[in-house]
Amino acid sequence: MKIAFLSDIHSNHHALEVCFDYIEKNNIDITVFMGDYVSDFPYPMKTLEMIRQFSLCHKSYFIKGNREEYLFDSLKNKTAFQKGSQQGSLLYTFENMTKEAITELNKLPIYLEIDTGECPLFSVSHSGIDNSRVLYYIDDGTARGFLLNQPYTLHALGHSHRRFILEEKGKVLINPGSVGVPIDTKGCTQMATAEYKDNKFIPELITLPFDYEAAIREFYDSGLYDYSNVWSRTMIAILKTGIHYNSQCVSLVKQMSKETGLPFSCEELWQKAARILKI
Repeated sequence: MKIAFLSDIHSNHHALEVCFDYIEKNNIDITVFMGDYVSDFPYPMKTLEMIRQFSLCHKSYFIKGNREEYLFDSLKNKTAFQKGSQQGSLLYTFENMTKEAITELNKLPIYLEIDTGECPLFSVSHSGIDNSRVLYYIDDGTARGFLLNQPYTLHALGHSHRRFILEEKGKVLINPGSVGVPIDTKGCTQMATAEYKDNKFIPELITLPFDYEAAIREFYDSGLYDYSNVWSRTMIAILKTGIHYNSQCVSLVKQMSKETGLPFSCEELWQKAARILKI
């Protein structure tokens, strides 16, 4: 029994296609999709259609992420995202999805226990068990604390885009990284597998090259770059370097907002942060 874990696709259909090709060629029995299917990259409906077509002929499980929640909250509360570097990517995604697609994605759980009948029951979440926006890391001990509190020998989570495998006391915690916005693997997408063999789960992090230049061109061709200037520049810079520029940019804008009293959404602050980061 071999399981594939795909998290944080973020509408990057170029990277997703490479992951699907790997799954086809490597005898994967089931695929678990772990949320954040859309936003940040162009053409969200194309990505969702690719996933739908894949699931028709591959045993698949699905949970939602925080991006699906953002979109549904906007739809439910009738609050519009604003064009600009802070929210423009979400606005573009919202305008380029159907209301039906947003609603269906929101129906997915954020935590799922999976019983395949061929290996021990295991669990997945986008992030926390009841919160899709919590970050778990190796360095600060939060991932270890999370793992030791899990009832099953295998759990997979995403959200942070920081991939890792943590094994302790007979339990395994996997963060497969990000399919669409991969950190620390320049020009390559990320996923993970776990094979159940000899009465244990054997995890593996997978790194695959993809045509990131084609993905970059679509920011301009689609109009997304015009919706979310600096945010799109952080995405492009991540693809080129593997450096977590969006996190750095957000931190700088928050700091400058606090220092100046200007709102976090202020485009001037985002442009200044981009200049500081040289992106």
